Amino acid sequence: MSYLVIPRIRLQNANAQPAWWMIAPPPMTAYAGFSHALALALGWSKCQGFGVVHHDIQFLGEFEGERGLFLPHQFRAASFIDKDDYSSKNQYALSSQPTARCHLNVSLVIKKDEDDAVDFESAFPRFMRGARLAGGTVVDHGKASLQDSMEAVIKYLKTGHAIHERQDLMVMQEGERDMLDVVLRLTDPQLRFEAANKAKSASREKPDDADEDLHSWLMPTALGYLAISEFQNRKNVRGGLPHAFAEPLVGMVQYQTLRRAGIPIWRATNPNTQTFLVTTSN
Repeated sequence: MSYLVIPRIRLQNANAQPAWWMIAPPPMTAYAGFSHALALALGWSKCQGFGVVHHDIQFLGEFEGERGLFLPHQFRAASFIDKDDYSSKNQYALSSQPTARCHLNVSLVIKKDEDDAVDFESAFPRFMRGARLAGGTVVDHGKASLQDSMEAVIKYLKTGHAIHERQDLMVMQEGERDMLDVVLRLTDPQLRFEAANKAKSASREKPDDADEDLHSWLMPTALGYLAISEFQNRKNVRGGLPHAFAEPLVGMVQYQTLRRAGIPIWRATNPNTQTFLVTTSN
């Protein structure tokens, strides 16, 4: 196996809403789709996996007053031809859906078979010129390269924070009612502070640097989708394929420096006919 490394991909106006109830960087499912599309464009049999290295992000919005509430910028489009999308109570107000967008700087590491070639003169630049990731436009990227080991990949990229799966932390504790309580405990600053003090009091030991770093770089994101209806042929479905309604599967990821933890390889899987999951687990 070897690795195709695309450093410093600059994205503009990418989706920053992995699930309808959260604002965060683009989900892992978006990177899975991009890697799969690139593999097809290059003529590979399949994408063997991918890794993501985060460099920088700018959420598009502003903070309100002393409360520090983040207000994402909203976008308005032209009205529908019959103006049926205006509010029923205000003839001048277009209806809208809440959105959150971001500018992003990431590097991608795509695992490939040794026999799969990369046409850096034609196929690769043609794909990247029109590429989109999480709905964002690829406006620039560094020099892509082939590397024969993960050590060489890290040396080539030099810096950044790789995205690691932390499903091991999704464990309910006493007093928690469901997994949403677990997500809130792991990501809410006040709840994290209380949990750390409770653990410190119980062990009478100072948390190590790894624990402190864990809480600083932990966040939820969409790791897949679960079908909530049967697959059926429906009107106006793209490609005429069977269609089902689905909900995002939310899990925890952690951003860790390359030199500390390396770059894990994510894979797109189908544990069953109703589930699409992106994971680093076997």
